[in-house]
Amino acid sequence: MNGVDLPLFESAAVVRPGDTMTFRVGVQNNNNFFGLPCDISNAQVGFRLPTANGRYDPASTPINLGSGLAFASMVGPKQVGPDLTWVVNFADPRITTGAAQAQITGKLHVTPADPDFAGITKDISFLVSNPSLTIDKTGSTTGGLAPQNVVYTYVVTNTSQTSVPMNQVVVSDNLCTSPTYVSGDNGDGLLSNGEAWTYTCSSLFQAAGTFTNTATACAMSTVDNRPVCSPPDTWTVVVTSPPAAPPVPQVAVKPASSVQESCTLATVKSLSVRAGELTTIKVTAKNVPAKTKVTITLPGGKKVTASTNSKGVALLHVRPPKSGTASIKAAECSDVEKLTVKPARQVVSRRVPQVTG
Repeated sequence: MNGVDLPLFESAAVVRPGDTMTFRVGVQNNNNFFGLPCDISNAQVGFRLPTANGRYDPASTPINLGSGLAFASMVGPKQVGPDLTWVVNFADPRITTGAAQAQITGKLHVTPADPDFAGITKDISFLVSNPSLTIDKTGSTTGGLAPQNVVYTYVVTNTSQTSVPMNQVVVSDNLCTSPTYVSGDNGDGLLSNGEAWTYTCSSLFQAAGTFTNTATACAMSTVDNRPVCSPPDTWTVVVTSPPAAPPVPQVAVKPASSVQESCTLATVKSLSVRAGELTTIKVTAKNVPAKTKVTITLPGGKKVTASTNSKGVALLHVRPPKSGTASIKAAECSDVEKLTVKPARQVVSRRVPQVTG
């Protein structure tokens, strides 16, 4: 009875391109469903790895895991040959399944003098998942004067080559905290193939500088429960300082209090000024600079102005049109001098004596 079997092992039932798979081959000769199995001698065990099209090549020469082996009846499973490793790399990224094959051939001893052929081949298959995720990041501006507020938009797209619905989508940005989901889901909570979800985030840059944000998106594949992350995408904002305000011209202004409190005016008290008569009024202004304007306002509103000399003396030549009070004032001086203008002199006409005879 032929009871030989090939227990096969693979390191993963679902793999991705770039994964390293491990295959292990065992042999057992203890299947006694229809009676005790027979001894097997001169056995050879081989293995065919997957090829670029996903499956093994049945016409290829298998990898030799052992030759001239003997398996007595009732031998339990034991590994034959070393572990075999293989990197998943298919020519077509849309391939969804793969397979390898093991085989054993030998002599089956039903009777010691009458050996028969014993042989068995067995496939071991696996699923292939090819997930991919992209993120496209744009900013509302590339720069300007500080402070600058920038709103970032992120579009996360499932670009998988095989069917890979994803959940637990997270967008990360090194300079913008917690981007927020905006739209894109069709209602099932899964980022399906071809679906694009949009997120936003804003940053305020107070100072000048060059700021480059790096964003990535990661999600969890529902096919193999492994994470999928996008390549990073960046956006650069250049913030410049506002131009400096022009300097305010400094005008030398003498504080009013420093002059007005100490400036005084004085006129000759014995001076008599009459309406209609030309009079020179001497005004002495203390604590004022030379060439300070001194003005007298005559009764009726007429004004006469003169400048002080280096000693603070100004001479005002006036002919008041009428009597009343005149006021004298110097620029940058709060003191006011009052002066009385007397009425014009009365002229008495002389009568010529009349002669009578």
